[in-house]
Amino acid sequence: MSFAERCLAALAVAVLLLARWSAPARAEAARPRPLLTVSPLVLPVIVRQDVLGSGENLGQLLTRLGVGTEELPVWLTAVQGHLDPRAIPAGLTAESVIDVHGAVKTLRLKPSWRVTVIAERSGGTVAARREDQQVDRELVVVRGTVQSSLFDAVTASGESETLALELADLFQWDIDFHREVRAGDTFAILVERLKSGGRTVAYGPAVAASYVNRGKTFTAVRYAFGGNHPSFYDAHGNPLRKQFLRAPVKFSRITSRYSNARLHPILGVRLPHWGIDYGAPTGTPVMATADGVVSSAGWNGGGGNAVEVRHAGGYVTSYMHLSRFAAAIRPGARVEQGQVIGYVGATGLATGPHVDYRVTQNGRHLNPLGVGRDPAPPMPAGQLPSFTAWAGQVLPLLGTAGPLPAERVAALASGAPVPLHG
Repeated sequence: MSFAERCLAALAVAVLLLARWSAPARAEAARPRPLLTVSPLVLPVIVRQDVLGSGENLGQLLTRLGVGTEELPVWLTAVQGHLDPRAIPAGLTAESVIDVHGAVKTLRLKPSWRVTVIAERSGGTVAARREDQQVDRELVVVRGTVQSSLFDAVTASGESETLALELADLFQWDIDFHREVRAGDTFAILVERLKSGGRTVAYGPAVAASYVNRGKTFTAVRYAFGGNHPSFYDAHGNPLRKQFLRAPVKFSRITSRYSNARLHPILGVRLPHWGIDYGAPTGTPVMATADGVVSSAGWNGGGGNAVEVRHAGGYVTSYMHLSRFAAAIRPGARVEQGQVIGYVGATGLATGPHVDYRVTQNGRHLNPLGVGRDPAPPMPAGQLPSFTAWAGQVLPLLGTAGPLPAERVAALASGAPVPLHG
């Protein structure tokens, strides 16, 4: 074979190889290719959150959340269809979503954990709706041991401080939580727990409770008879309620005691101090320690803003150095035990925020720590068998922490003298 013939043969082989190599590429090129997809553009938004302050109206809150003056009536009209403007609580939480143009797109208002009001802009209109929150209820026993305070013990058990207040309310006539709580005290409470969105939002009234203070056990059982409102009794059917509360302020501290010759912190001389000083932050609620009638409410010289209340049996209680008075507290007003009558302050001759609490009987000064231990009227004797049977069902449950099984709750509810749910 000549040189030319060999070149032609090699060229033919190369052409064949090239054809075989390019065929798959042409087939691949002939296949339809998918269209290029582009993710939708997500425009940024601004989220604002705020809370309705005391004395504010809803319009002020919405303005802070970005609602313009011209649009404010439209948004107010929409949300007020689902909120009573006369009963909107201070502390209402709110959130707005604002688009890139600075216009509010969505408002979310939560007047309470039970409900959310949602208002949304659609075109040129604003529409609102109300969403009731899903609430899960369970009857649960909470137990704990005090190391430093009742508040800390309750929160260490995984519960809200609200439950500490309920325990303190139950035993406030027998235990002074300012000065008598000790490390090693234990508590247990059978109570309805309400959850929403996986978190505890509220508690119902206690069904039963116990508190062991320095080795002494106090019990509380909720019971009602003869159409009366439910009340709390100890394990023997004695009412927990006494004529006077142990103190006018919850969870404060005693800064000065009853004395015939106390060195006055401002005047620098020894004078009688006919009361107990309870130190607490300014604004802490001050309660009437017994049912009565307000005899005076106003400025009292060195006592600053003061309230005086007359009670049965010739008793008079005084609450001095208040920052302000509660609504409707004026001479002649009737007050109930535990009702807020004012707020802690430092008015008059005071070196810091506290309430000076005093008690007299028929004009004679008494040590407030030792008065009013008489209980409320006893339970009728005919009710004791029924009460004892009920106490025998609920008090043993306090020994084991955790939710009660559904069948146990059903059995309790079938014969309960009080509702198990709030």
